[in-house]
Amino acid sequence: MEFLVAYCVFRVVILFLCCMAFLAADNLKNETFLWKPRGWNGLELYCPNHCGGHHPIGKDKDICCSCEAESLLDYNHRFSHLNISKDGYLEGNRSAENIALDYSGKHLQDFPTNICHFPGITRINFSFNLILEIPNLSCLPNLAHLDLSWNSLSAFPKDSLTENRNLRYVNLSHNFITYIEARIFGTLAFHVIDLNGNSLMSVDVTNIVFKRPFCTINFSNNKVHIIVNEYDWEISPHGNELYGPGFVDLTFNQMKSMPNMTNLGFKNMIGLGKLINFGFDVRYNPMICDCRIVEMLLYFKALIGLINRYYFDIKCESPEAFRGKSLPSIINNNEITDLVCNYSSLPVCPKKCHCVNMPKLLNFNAFQMKLVLYMNCTGAKLKRLPHILPDCNEIEFYMSGNRIEQITTEHYLKRATVLELQLMPSFETGALENLTHLQVFSVPRSQQLNGIPRALSLLNPCVFLQREDFVMHCTCSHQWMVDWIKTKANKNCSSYSFKCLNGTDEEGLLTYLPRLVCTGARQSYVFSVVSTTIIIMLFFVLILSYIWKHEIKIIVRSSWICTRSKKPTYCMYQDSVVYLSYDEKIKDIDSWLKDRLEPFLTRNGLSVFIPSRDLPYGSVRLDETTYQISVSRYYIMFLSANYFEEESFQTLTDWNRIWNNYLSDSRKKLLIINYDLLDVADVPCRKCRAVMRIGDVVDFASGENKIFSKISETFLN
Repeated sequence: MEFLVAYCVFRVVILFLCCMAFLAADNLKNETFLWKPRGWNGLELYCPNHCGGHHPIGKDKDICCSCEAESLLDYNHRFSHLNISKDGYLEGNRSAENIALDYSGKHLQDFPTNICHFPGITRINFSFNLILEIPNLSCLPNLAHLDLSWNSLSAFPKDSLTENRNLRYVNLSHNFITYIEARIFGTLAFHVIDLNGNSLMSVDVTNIVFKRPFCTINFSNNKVHIIVNEYDWEISPHGNELYGPGFVDLTFNQMKSMPNMTNLGFKNMIGLGKLINFGFDVRYNPMICDCRIVEMLLYFKALIGLINRYYFDIKCESPEAFRGKSLPSIINNNEITDLVCNYSSLPVCPKKCHCVNMPKLLNFNAFQMKLVLYMNCTGAKLKRLPHILPDCNEIEFYMSGNRIEQITTEHYLKRATVLELQLMPSFETGALENLTHLQVFSVPRSQQLNGIPRALSLLNPCVFLQREDFVMHCTCSHQWMVDWIKTKANKNCSSYSFKCLNGTDEEGLLTYLPRLVCTGARQSYVFSVVSTTIIIMLFFVLILSYIWKHEIKIIVRSSWICTRSKKPTYCMYQDSVVYLSYDEKIKDIDSWLKDRLEPFLTRNGLSVFIPSRDLPYGSVRLDETTYQISVSRYYIMFLSANYFEEESFQTLTDWNRIWNNYLSDSRKKLLIINYDLLDVADVPCRKCRAVMRIGDVVDFASGENKIFSKISETFLN
């Protein structure tokens, strides 16, 4: 009877639990909807119904669901629990399906070694322990929550969590993480990751902007001072490519400037528009409000016009004039052009100069701007323009009171728009060609009197007429200015004009110069120019002839020397002798000469004379080699690093005899084998350099086949 009662009670309990499960499932169905975000490969997620309604901009459904959606395992709050033995092993039911592993503050240094024996683990809380690293947890396919806050992690795991497709919440706050590799977060499945209170110095853009939605990435209370783009990532230009959305918390870091969106891969407003549903909170950073944040403020202005979010209230830390002001107030009060960068006290600005970078808005509504560097060095006693300047788009030089007599070729001249000088300068070669964007060229009236040097005709005439009339003493040498002004000047370039002094009166240059009688002067000028040109050309010809005299001798030797009736000094049997000249201290070459080169030459009907081997015993080396070189028809010289050193008396003597015989008889052939791969500039002998430039030469390192082919081409053809 008792058994029957117990059985009935058991059936009732089972029936009750089934009913409750059915009601819970039915209730879940009524209160949620199925949500599968882009890139999600885990268990089905159910999002509360209130996330599916109409939301204003910035309250996207994906953001809401990323923060609130859960799987059936999450809605089922009946968790199994495990124990950890003293030796670090997990103990409990290995077949359980929803295990919450909670061991906070237990002085754990490692994960349990048998954790993979419990694939049903869905939650891990190992906060407030001493764990140093995260192992590969791919063996826990349903892991959804991982809390490792307040441990001793020093690095973010690159591959440990990539296979956990259900992992939505990761808490790594208050550890010692200093660096996170780029492109990691986009490969993970999390919706919330907390890195608050670590030691990160930078964050890569690919770890805050990727193609799947997320709830929050928390970088607050780190040491982040810059957003980087390590791999030059760019947002996709295609309109159908979706990113995020999500919220990134960068509060309480060390960021002093707003990030440069162009450098981060957002080349235009279309790309930036794809972040409309993202949130980026950079409040409570020591923001310096100067010209470096202007570009970002222009993008920021577009967002403020569409939406207003609490985290837009970013305050300036410096300079003093903007301390405490918010970025939206700077935009709304039209103070963007007041955001300047003062470099006057920095090394990039010359002493006694004022260097200020100021934003210049070209089109406020189109978000176009330039940074104009105003360099005022009035009275600084400079003698040249500086070599290094701060970064900018345009430069305006105000150099009154300085004796700058020459404008040198500087890399920044293409950005110069104003050049105000005390003297009419000369220009270094290439400097004028770089002044392509010059708008104002100004010198005092006393410097205008001698007129404009003809070299400045490369500039537009209008650049001289932006401040006042250009008044000068006009002579026949200035006749070129008439065509210059008529062809290059814009009709309405300014209200000022070029004028000639006619006594005490001023008259327009275009009416004064044509009245001058300059025929004789012109002929004299033309004759002078032609004569000067011929003299200069002859001078250059003489210089080139001297510099390239040995090359010229080699070129003409076959044309005029071969016609000489000089009888060859070599006998018939010497007609096929190849004389080898090399540094005999290089022992490695001996075997190659005798074992490889000599057999090749012999097979082709040539004989070889090697001084170290073939000189008669007891003979005077200088006399014998001089004779042998004179009667040999072919020469092979092995050029080594020590061949032309003063101590190498034998090779120097050989070379002088070879050069003289080679130059005096066009039938003789010379081949240089570059043994040490010397550059022409590294060879001290000018005659040898001449042969290397236009004669026969082959590198020893090019291989035996190439060397033998070159010998055949030089001696046998």
